[in-house]
Amino acid sequence: MNESVLIARAEKFLDKIKRQRIQVEELKDFESFITVYHYLKENLDELYELRDTMEIKGYKAPYRSLIRSSRSSITELKAEEIHDVSRQTQYFRMKAAAKKNILDRVKSSIASHKIVIGHLEEFAIITCSVCKKKFKRHEIEFVESGKCSCGATDLKLERNDHGVYRLGTLKYLPLSGEYMVRMSDLSPIGREAFRSIVRVLKHEKRGIVKTVSLVVKVLEDGRWIRKRVNMDMDDEMNYEKEIRKKYGRNARIEFLQFHRKKPAIINDKQVQTALSIAYVKFAKEIADGILDNVLDKFLKNRNNVEIYDNALKTAADIASSITSDIEDEEDIKNEKLNEILKENNLIDNNIMNRALERDLQTRNNIKRKLYVEIPRILILWDILRYYLTTSYDRRNKYSGPFPNLRPNLDTNQLKAFVNFDKQVVAILKEYTDEKIEYMDNMKEVVAKKFEIENKIKGLHVKSNPPAVGAAILNITGKLSIEVASDIFSVDPGKVKTEKEKIETFGKPTSKRAQKFLEMIKK
Repeated sequence: MNESVLIARAEKFLDKIKRQRIQVEELKDFESFITVYHYLKENLDELYELRDTMEIKGYKAPYRSLIRSSRSSITELKAEEIHDVSRQTQYFRMKAAAKKNILDRVKSSIASHKIVIGHLEEFAIITCSVCKKKFKRHEIEFVESGKCSCGATDLKLERNDHGVYRLGTLKYLPLSGEYMVRMSDLSPIGREAFRSIVRVLKHEKRGIVKTVSLVVKVLEDGRWIRKRVNMDMDDEMNYEKEIRKKYGRNARIEFLQFHRKKPAIINDKQVQTALSIAYVKFAKEIADGILDNVLDKFLKNRNNVEIYDNALKTAADIASSITSDIEDEEDIKNEKLNEILKENNLIDNNIMNRALERDLQTRNNIKRKLYVEIPRILILWDILRYYLTTSYDRRNKYSGPFPNLRPNLDTNQLKAFVNFDKQVVAILKEYTDEKIEYMDNMKEVVAKKFEIENKIKGLHVKSNPPAVGAAILNITGKLSIEVASDIFSVDPGKVKTEKEKIETFGKPTSKRAQKFLEMIKK
């Protein structure tokens, strides 16, 4: 396919997605849900095809051939030809930029579609009225053409109370790949919140060895020969043993170099960007709704703050109407502001009323906490709940609401869960319907889940994932069983059952088992 045709096809398809925005708030029945779900899946298949075609055609590194050809030919040209070459190079550089930009948009659109599909799969349970079969999470994609596998068409949509989803974020995702436009819409404080989330999601695992390069001296036909060898590594691999197994006992390693990889919590740049944008804009919606009530609680004299705001606006309007010089405008604005504040007894001898000054500082601190901390806390809380309610295999095989999420984290990555702002969590609990609790050891809570998963690996232990998550919040997070049960919408009795399993796991539950363990130790 011609390059310009491929770019035009991709742009046309992305513009079509932009025009047909989905309204997830309207998904109240099976028909509307499955229509949107299949629409997203079809879009994703088309986007994958576009991405693969572009990568085959070199869109991933469009400048490489341009740089190579310019270096080789520029020295052979005459002085009068250099100008023409420069114009041609600029033309090809523009084409290369167009290739890179369209591939970035397609990748961003893919990431956003995967996120939406993951949230919808967590949100819905499809139940067949005839055979009573339930489809949830990745099983939903097997409901084809609105029919159950038994052939029945009477299907019902139910909300999954145990799922980890946040449908309010989905409308802010760059589904058509317009992530640059979405980022440019952010306010300065919004960009600060965006960067704080990206830093969390990019939190890297300590370097693990993925490959090793070696220079090996091998005896062949009575002569020593040096060979260069590249080997993939895993945790249990012994590279010395592998070399001697392949080249014989006399092989000698003269040089080796380890190549390390540092995977992030979410190991995809486009997913990081899309999630950060969505959570920042969603959190802004929450903060805008509760800001006035929060300020009423924390400000000593809200009326004086409003007088100051009106005075500042009036002074700015007067200054801008009098002069166009920036320095003069600032001086006039300050002078008019002081006059208005003096009239309202809020300034004396150019010293602002201390109570007003404290209120203004308090307001700035509150606004920063709400607009910067809420998005970071919400996404970390959702990731924590997702880890607690899913198995390692599920996180490893399916993307879920957080595509490319690491199935487990190391001690360095767990530090991302340390800095939860206690005051912001309290505000969310008081002014929103958010089921969230402050715990000063969230890092240990997630680590406990990984510890349990390692213990039961390969033992086929049957458990109730949401109840297990609630039990961990009770055991390690020190929350009461009632509070932990409410967070995951499970029965407290089931939580107690899973708690007993966790506490007795690995311990003998009978006298015969105790005796057997004692015999083994001998």
